[in-house]
Amino acid sequence: MINPEAILESKKTTLLVEKRAKTRIVIGSPHHAPVGVEHLPCKEHPDSDENAGIIARRIAENIRASSIIACNYHIDANKSLGTDYSLQIINWNPKYLIEIHGHSGRKTKAKNEIEISSGSIEQNDLSVKFASKLQEKLSMAPGLNQIPVNGNFKELYFRASNTATITSGRWKALHIELPPILRKEGTNLPGIANDFINLLSETILEICI
Repeated sequence: MINPEAILESKKTTLLVEKRAKTRIVIGSPHHAPVGVEHLPCKEHPDSDENAGIIARRIAENIRASSIIACNYHIDANKSLGTDYSLQIINWNPKYLIEIHGHSGRKTKAKNEIEISSGSIEQNDLSVKFASKLQEKLSMAPGLNQIPVNGNFKELYFRASNTATITSGRWKALHIELPPILRKEGTNLPGIANDFINLLSETILEICI
């Protein structure tokens, strides 16, 4: 049997679907690629989210949630509800969808900032509450306590307001953009990633009830 993380570390185009005990919460990563693969074979979304899928999968394993990860994918998986990525999420019919993304650190006001959006100002209460809880946890963790978290829609660069899986209204959604400091160190996840994954997992279980 192939190790799922070996799939995520390869350059193969794959949709990795794993059903676990929970389908009420689904963890997704629509733009994953391994470290070193900066561009996807997708003209609509050429920039990859290096290692985002590995983080997403480990969170899903932590909380026993189902997960779906588009690896080095040829289509922009989350911009339409008609893609294979979106149709699988619809089939699971979750209460919450958590999508893990990665930004380059060049476009946000703080290069190490975590941005969290629910896709619209109308859903801002959820992203603000989630960001506040995550920030509280990070503030007490060595190595993570200097990383800011922002969930205020009006202040975000990555609002996900045109992302079908976030704005469909079929479920409550959180679009989480992670900076490079949490996703890559050489060809691996950085050492602080494990603590971050645990704290993000805790936050999901506390907020997404």
